[in-house]
Amino acid sequence: MFTATNWKGIYFCMVPLGWALQAAGHEVRVVCAEEQAPTIARAGLTPAPVLEGFELMGVERMSRYAAAVGSPGEFAAVPPVHPVTGQSVADYAEYDIAKEREAFARRYDETMGRNCDAAVAFARAWRPDLVVHDLMTPEGVLAAEVLSVPSVYHSPGLFGSVEAGLHDPTGAFPRHGVHGWDRSRIAYAIDPSPDMMAPDLGNALRLPVRYVPYNGPGAMEPWLMERPTRPRVCLLWGNSASGIFGTSVPALRYAIDAVVEAGAELVLTAAPEQIAALGLLPEGVRALRDQPLHLLLEHCDAVIHQGSVNPMMTAAGLPQLILALTDDQIEIGRRFATGGSAILLPGIDATAPQVREAVGRLLTDDLLRAAAIRVRADADRHPTVAELVPALEQLARTGALRAADLPG
Repeated sequence: MFTATNWKGIYFCMVPLGWALQAAGHEVRVVCAEEQAPTIARAGLTPAPVLEGFELMGVERMSRYAAAVGSPGEFAAVPPVHPVTGQSVADYAEYDIAKEREAFARRYDETMGRNCDAAVAFARAWRPDLVVHDLMTPEGVLAAEVLSVPSVYHSPGLFGSVEAGLHDPTGAFPRHGVHGWDRSRIAYAIDPSPDMMAPDLGNALRLPVRYVPYNGPGAMEPWLMERPTRPRVCLLWGNSASGIFGTSVPALRYAIDAVVEAGAELVLTAAPEQIAALGLLPEGVRALRDQPLHLLLEHCDAVIHQGSVNPMMTAAGLPQLILALTDDQIEIGRRFATGGSAILLPGIDATAPQVREAVGRLLTDDLLRAAAIRVRADADRHPTVAELVPALEQLARTGALRAADLPG
């Protein structure tokens, strides 16, 4: 039994493990919200849509809007969007954050409580032997505890168990007879991070695994197989960027212009509303809508993105410019940049000259390229997901694993 957050990018890391378990003859069910069921089904896994969806992008918008109301000067460059509509606001008074935030938090907590109950009910009916949960699904942990079966945290890479968003705001754990649980009790963690930047996994036994890039279903564009006559840069501006920050973050246009000025070809993938907001693009820019990153990297020389962990891991073998937009993206970006293959800039405050200089380094700095090769080689030394399956079978069968039981 997998449990998946209602934000597809967070659970994508678990999809290849689901494939490997199914290929080994096991049944896999992905407990999720109804909104995620089509995407999970298109990935070749079986969704169990018993959870209620909660708009996690709204959580991020609400937090940012509240911060801007308290310190408007800090958000002058990129004002927050309306927490509900996602549209620009002319005046912060358009949304009464003081009044609405408490009710919003209460709805979130109540939804989380019902989801915990639903996950436990599904687990009691289906009787899983092992539970795998992502970064933000305490429902899976609770279900495993109630059924006395082992659970495993699957990191997307770079996020440790001490950073997992697992909390119990409504007392669902004690309500089901589970007392005193916290993140320090995560016993096992599947982690695709390169060893040189492995995160803090607390007391958990680390299960290293080779990263398999998966950024959602999509089709391969035939022209991507043609070797370009000049350097090719891929720029990913994900849905979270435009959804939380709107479509007018200056760093995105700075990056587009810098790549074109450097004489490189640019492949841009972004949300449809972001592409529309950019208007007419310069010659040499190919704009795609929501194209999965792992399908775009053939013949690419560098990658630019807004700081999510998925593109960091997917493009680990290439130099990267990280235009991090949130505090956690900045922190994870710093962690990834310790490998020497990435340039980190704060995407909200980055200036055109800074972005231009960084793009120039992406295309000319041999040290960045050599470091990227080392980072990829480090990650590729890990066992494959197929090689990890016997260890997970043992964990399901016996309830325990030791480091000596792991492949490699």
